[in-house]
Amino acid sequence: MKKLLFLSACLLALATRPAAAQTPSPDLVVVRMLDNGASVQLVVTRGEGKSEKIEFPSGRTNKRLVASGEGYYKVLSALYREGYVLQSTFSTQQGYTTLVLGKKP
Repeated sequence: MKKLLFLSACLLALATRPAAAQTPSPDLVVVRMLDNGASVQLVVTRGEGKSEKIEFPSGRTNKRLVASGEGYYKVLSALYREGYVLQSTFSTQQGYTTLVLGKKP
């Protein structure tokens, strides 16, 4: 009788809990950057339909260099506070730089 109760409890636990082999979608953020001379444009994408455009002055002059650095700092520090770390980076000939950030394990 004890074995039957134990077996029933095990089967009930398996039926109510999803399989551990299923993997959730990865927590990634993609940041695309373009410095067009007058301003820096960042597009932060957290998934399909979840993009945010951020724009701030470019670093072409000393005054703007400070503003540009502060703009990058603000965006990246917010992502680091959320637990994201830099995974990869690449650039294109059109001037875009792309950062791929993932959640810390």
